[in-house]
Amino acid sequence: MQWMNTKGGYGWLAIALHWLAAIAVIAMLVTGFQAGFAGDAGDRAARSALMGLHISIGASVILILLARVVSSYLQPRPTPPEQAPFLQFLSSATHQVLLLAILLQVVSGPLAVWSGGRAIHVFDLFSLPSPFAARNQGIHEIAETLHAIGRWALVGAISLHVLGALKHVIIDRDGVMRRILAPSKS
Repeated sequence: MQWMNTKGGYGWLAIALHWLAAIAVIAMLVTGFQAGFAGDAGDRAARSALMGLHISIGASVILILLARVVSSYLQPRPTPPEQAPFLQFLSSATHQVLLLAILLQVVSGPLAVWSGGRAIHVFDLFSLPSPFAARNQGIHEIAETLHAIGRWALVGAISLHVLGALKHVIIDRDGVMRRILAPSKS
């Protein structure tokens, strides 16, 4: 069984981390945006419940997201498919933005909660206490801004990533999508 990446394709570790991280990031984006919409509508109870869910999911998947980023940089990358130099650059840049945005969210999310003077409550099962003695407005504003930047970077990069995948499936029909579904037999 091929656990690690080769120049010919992804291994099971990268494949599993890719799809687990994808599910986690989508769940985080959905709950985060829903909380924002509820807040904009003036529904404080819904916003609070959705933010609690968003924070709990984030705390639960933080190690998977970190493993995804670290694994991506430690393992060899499969040889990219032949395509125009601009598309090659766009593909590489999109992957880097995705990984860096995930890392930015993993750091800025907990920091935004803690610097707000709150503990991170994980599904009402346990709490991760704040390392700050009290609310730190300066750090809180920076963390909130970085979290917003990371959110929109993720939205843009995921959109490009999905469009690129669709291009390979529908237009190129080059089998690139199969590489992230299962390791190659060769």
